[in-house]
Amino acid sequence: MPDQAFRSLFTETENVRWEPMSQVRVRARRRTIAQAATVAGIVAVALVSGGVAVAQARPGPVTPPAATSSPAPSQLSPAPSAPPLPQSTSPAAPTTTSPRSSSTGTASSPPVSGITAAMMLRPQDVGSGYTVAPGSGGDWTFEFNASALGCPRGGKPDPVSERERTLRKGEPQDEDFVLQHTGRYAAGKAARYLDGVRERVSSCSPREGQSVRIAAQDFAGEESVLVVFDHGGGSLARILLVRKGDVLTEVYTKPVRGDAANRDLGRKAAARF
Repeated sequence: MPDQAFRSLFTETENVRWEPMSQVRVRARRRTIAQAATVAGIVAVALVSGGVAVAQARPGPVTPPAATSSPAPSQLSPAPSAPPLPQSTSPAAPTTTSPRSSSTGTASSPPVSGITAAMMLRPQDVGSGYTVAPGSGGDWTFEFNASALGCPRGGKPDPVSERERTLRKGEPQDEDFVLQHTGRYAAGKAARYLDGVRERVSSCSPREGQSVRIAAQDFAGEESVLVVFDHGGGSLARILLVRKGDVLTEVYTKPVRGDAANRDLGRKAAARF
């Protein structure tokens, strides 16, 4: 006969409904997964708590001792910050420089006007039958003639503005023409050039049979000079120079005109200035 413990267990479980074995395995598997998740959460919390504790227990960086020298002025008191500039809604005006302003405080020089055609000799000034023609007629100036006779070297200043004109009568082969060059020079240079012309003529010593002289002066404009070059063998050249202000004109005629005709031509040239 079974013992008393077995009989009691049989009596209590006689009417119990037992679940299939497959359902018991599923329920056991779920319980195992839930327990593993719980254990993992507990471990994660423990690790985080441990890290925080270590961070709190770790000592901070050691501050080096202060230098014994005096602190820099910037460490004593902070420099006051400049107040912000007001913002402008309009664009800044461009900087302009007055034409009168300079390092010396003087006004700038006025613009130099050019030599116009109206300032040159006209056909009616030199005689009937002359017309304006192209070309300049080659070398004929005072500088050319003075160099040919071996006079002291000099130099005509460069003009600020200039113009040339040829007045011709008849055919080119007739060699009947008047050549003119007029220039405007920087202040005072035209007058200084004429002073040099006189000095060079007076100190010129041409070869035998040649000569140079001043035939007339101050007959036209503010200042005028008529220079006669004798190259020998009957070859003469008369160069007329007339100045008015900073304008200087130089005239050569062929055939060569006499002194009186050149003086008259000089006065007409000065009137055109």
